[in-house]
Amino acid sequence: MKNNILIFIILLVATINKSYSQETVHFDRVFHYRTDDLKSTNKREYITTDSIIEIKDYNKHGLFRTGKFYGFTNLYNLEEFIYFNTTNQYDRNPKLKTENREGTVIYYSKDGHKMSEQFLVGEQTKQIQLWNNQKPFLTNGTGTFKCDSEKKNEKIVRIYKDSLEIEGFIVRESRNDTIYIKTDTKAYPKSGLQSFYKQIAKNFKYPSFAQLLGIDKKITISFVVDENGKLTDFEPLNSTSLNFEKKAIRRLEQLPKWNPATRNGKGVKTKFQIPLTFKH
Repeated sequence: MKNNILIFIILLVATINKSYSQETVHFDRVFHYRTDDLKSTNKREYITTDSIIEIKDYNKHGLFRTGKFYGFTNLYNLEEFIYFNTTNQYDRNPKLKTENREGTVIYYSKDGHKMSEQFLVGEQTKQIQLWNNQKPFLTNGTGTFKCDSEKKNEKIVRIYKDSLEIEGFIVRESRNDTIYIKTDTKAYPKSGLQSFYKQIAKNFKYPSFAQLLGIDKKITISFVVDENGKLTDFEPLNSTSLNFEKKAIRRLEQLPKWNPATRNGKGVKTKFQIPLTFKH
């Protein structure tokens, strides 16, 4: 009896000493920036236990992504790590730390079935498995995955070898064109990314009502850089408000061409997302 009591006390002390915390945060449409908008359906639950941080991401359809991460002591750095590795963006935050940081991420369909499982390590994303209608596509990290996009008349094709993506593209049937996800070189502003941001800010007319109220705003704009470097197909990735998005797109339409992405030595279409912060 005494031995049982002693074991119980040891387990109780171990449980008490274990560090544990839980937090829920609302995010913008692309799960990049936190937002004070409590009406946002994009939210993330953080569960921290000792050195492990678990996440549960929800959108308007419910739970769509879970993850377990190691090596992080700062949630803001983890948020940049997840965004950078899962969106294939190369305008990384200079404060992002990736060394000795890793995690696994699982995506779910609207009906709760697994869609993909990834291993994020440093600045590399490795595909563990992909599913379509609960059918696995990869064998030892190798195979071809095809599915419908969330957008009408679009097909996604991604080809993997040894868990690394070697080819990926989106076929837009209604436009009879292809947007490449995996390229040999990435699209890039001819004058550099920092100069591109300065060009956006130059002569940008701050929405008058927002300026009157002293409102700051963070937005994200998606667009296509075509095979000639022209910026097209602009789309705001957060809920539009106070004309920030319209004015930003109007300014982007006026900017010079980029160096296009290339595949096998030829210019190809690719998508890009640009985060913008406006301060009055």
